[in-house]
Amino acid sequence: MNERTATYEQTLLAIARSLPPERAAELLDFARFLQNLVVSAGDLESEETIRASEEKWDALFAQPQAQRAMIEMAREARADFQAGRTTDIAISEDGRLVPK
Repeated sequence: MNERTATYEQTLLAIARSLPPERAAELLDFARFLQNLVVSAGDLESEETIRASEEKWDALFAQPQAQRAMIEMAREARADFQAGRTTDIAISEDGRLVPK
């Protein structure tokens, strides 16, 4: 493990530990989503594989419980923004998201 990876790992653990359990579960779900997007070097996805993946995600997002969850997340995000609990972000020179 290189130093940058170790720093990311420590940061992610600190964030996960600071979250309420339900938010930590959402973080885990998102991490798994990202993990599924990673394509190992030299293992290019075919158009068929990409299309099948897109169809799978479309089917998941079309489910009523997913629609309700997305609506609730949008409401929470709007409420946080209106209450001033959000932070503007920028991209640092090394490609990280950082507060403005």
